[in-house]
Amino acid sequence: MMSMKIRHLFTVAVIALSTLSGLYAQRPDLYWSVDLDAVFDNREGDTQHASAKTFFQTQLAPEIGLSLLDGRHRIAAGAVWTQPIGCEWEGHRISPTVYYRYQDKGLRFAMGMFGRDQLYAEMPNYIWNDSVKYAQRNIRGAMIAYRNDRGYIQAFLDWRGMQTETQREAFNIIASGERYHANGKFLWGGLAMLNHLALDKSGNPNQYVIDNLLYNPYVGVNFEKSIPGLPLDSCALRIGALGDFTRDRGEGDWKSPVGIWIDLDASWRFIELKNTFYTGGKLYPIYTRYNYILDQGEPYYAASLYNRTSVGIVFLKRKFMTLKASLDFNLAPSHFNFYQRVLLSFSI
Repeated sequence: MMSMKIRHLFTVAVIALSTLSGLYAQRPDLYWSVDLDAVFDNREGDTQHASAKTFFQTQLAPEIGLSLLDGRHRIAAGAVWTQPIGCEWEGHRISPTVYYRYQDKGLRFAMGMFGRDQLYAEMPNYIWNDSVKYAQRNIRGAMIAYRNDRGYIQAFLDWRGMQTETQREAFNIIASGERYHANGKFLWGGLAMLNHLALDKSGNPNQYVIDNLLYNPYVGVNFEKSIPGLPLDSCALRIGALGDFTRDRGEGDWKSPVGIWIDLDASWRFIELKNTFYTGGKLYPIYTRYNYILDQGEPYYAASLYNRTSVGIVFLKRKFMTLKASLDFNLAPSHFNFYQRVLLSFSI
């Protein structure tokens, strides 16, 4: 009997020591990072869809936290300090960053308030326009994504408005992905979004819930890999349908504009070219009523035709820093706006 108790105590001791040893071996490491983005964006032209104004600001986003198991688990907190230039402290905005992230090989999950750079692919400009990107660095919600050498898939919730007496509840749920075939020569993909604008707490009888569903399936060709000897570093063309379903519950009827979407992205040495074209129904059918509170993409999609051509020059590109300038031409029927931009990104 005594020997059994001794064996039992010995087993318990071994398990306890093993657990303590494992915890010791898994001590968290200190994690920190600092991102700085500076932008000069001068806009000239008519003001039917976009304001003729100038954005000149810096955005500093430091983070500090702990990581565990070779960085697979991370908790971090920080702040995003957005500061317009030329007005001293006036107009500044400080937003919180607090999140948990898991990453193992190609799988990534995050929850909290975290940077958009956690996504594997940027959102197109019919989801977030440049002004939104300048003002709001973080996704506020959760995301899950997976990537390998044949493509990626990602989905996230961005809870952009909590219901208060003066603020309407608002959120986006977005899923997107892309798949490559024939060693990357051809691709197909798509994006779908549920965009919901609910009520505030004021009890306003003239306020109604807005439902919005957006979709964009497409196919594409990577010319760099399809055409041997093409004198470009990259060149990809995507063509698809872009449409949505929008309903103001105060009216009851669904509006369902749809059109053709074409996106060309190419680069050669330090020169970048991007052209996005859309024609069809007015993608944002009630934009004049709700503006960016509902639709956060380029306001030119409220027109039946929109083309944006961006020509950029990369002056400096390092692992931790990028400096480039671009000329962006926005064209819609009877309307034109011209952006001149200088963008600096620094990350350590």
